[in-house]
Parts: sequence; C-alpha cells; structure tokens
Amino acid sequence: MVGPDGDLGHEVADLLRRSTSSVEAERRAAITGLGTMARRFRPRDVEHDAIASALVRAADDTAPKVRIRAVRGLGALSSSLSVPVLTISITDEGYAVREAAVRALVCVDSDRAVSALVAAADDDRAVVRCSALTGLRAIRVIDDSILQVLTQCLADTNSSVQGAAMSTLRVVATRSSQLARAVHELARHGLSDTSPRRREISIELLRQLGVPGHHERCIAALNDPDPVVRQRAERSLAR
Repeated sequence: MVGPDGDLGHEVADLLRRSTSSVEAERRAAITGLGTMARRFRPRDVEHDAIASALVRAADDTAPKVRIRAVRGLGALSSSLSVPVLTISITDEGYAVREAAVRALVCVDSDRAVSALVAAADDDRAVVRCSALTGLRAIRVIDDSILQVLTQCLADTNSSVQGAAMSTLRVVATRSSQLARAVHELARHGLSDTSPRRREISIELLRQLGVPGHHERCIAALNDPDPVVRQRAERSLAR
C-alpha cells in the first residue's frame, strides 16, 4: 500500500525493481507477482499506474515466459490500458504468448477482441492466422464478421490455417441450431466455390459435421477439374 509519504509500498516497489533485472527468472517472478497485485488496486491508486507501466513494458520483453506473465497480468487492468498492448500481443511470435493474449483480450473487451482477431486472421504469418482462428472459439456471440473470416480461411493456402478454420466452424456449429444451419449452408456452398482449396476442405467439413450424403458428394467430386479435390474425394471413398 501507499506509505504516509506517498511512496509505493515496499512489496510493490521491490517487485518493480526486480521486474527490470538482467536475470530472466527474476523478471519472470516479479512480473508474476505484479500481475497478481494488479487486481488489488483501483485505477486511481499510485500502485496501479506503476504496475500497469511495468506490465506494458514486460509485454515487449525479449523472453517469451516474461511476456506470457505480462499479458496475463494485463487482463486485470482497465481496457484503455490493456487492449492496445494485448492487440499487439495476439500476433506475438510465441504461441503461448498469443494464446494468453487472446484469453486476456476476450476477458477485458470481447467486442474489441473480435475485431482484433478478425484482423489477425489476415496476418502474413500462418501461425498467427491459426491462433486468431482458434481464438475466435472463445467469443460468445458469433456475428457475420466471424463467419465471414472463417469461411475465407477455408480457402487459405496453408493447410494448418484451413484446419483451424474448419475446427472452429465445427465448434461454432454446436452453439445453436441457427448457427449449425449457417455452418452447414456455408459448407455446402463451398462445394461449388471457385477456390479448389475451399471445395476440397468443404468435403471434409461436411463429413465432420455429419451432414448426410458424404458418399454422393465424393462421387460427384471425382469429376472436379482440380486434382486436389479429386484426391480428397478418392481418399474419403477409400476409408
């Protein structure tokens, strides 16, 4: 707590000092402690501002484990402080950092999390696109922008991104009968899409969704002009 002279409490001051240590383990422990303490103070408290500054700085640390703890701590701060940093962190090079940032961002501001994840789904890096698509599963209210980006990513040039989009659509389809119908419909439309990659993945998506007519769809796909689609149909029929 704040002392009679307005200075930071000893525990907070010690953690702040250690958060800039040259030793990673010490920084990591300090940021973990500061993240826990962030929940104790109100935005107008001196400690809150000091902790917020330390967590924001640590979110850009060279060590991934420090960054993870920083973004977790940012989830306890006000959205005006944390959202800009978390939005950047969902595109971090480290998978665990991205995952932690997505969880924190969804908790802090779900609406802004949607726009950030939709934007990240168009990142140049496939690993970031995968994390963004997977992160969309945490959004409670699925709107058209989410369905649109998931549909677009079914035609991604990276198979892992395609798989992430397909898996998230399967999760979305379990939310309600209305969403199930929407996902089934977009999957059916995918069979006649101009993109061979989307036509190919739509065969598998419909199978995984349990939509009747898989054998017939595969037979029809054997006449597709693209070899990738035909190969998918052949593999499915051989099972």
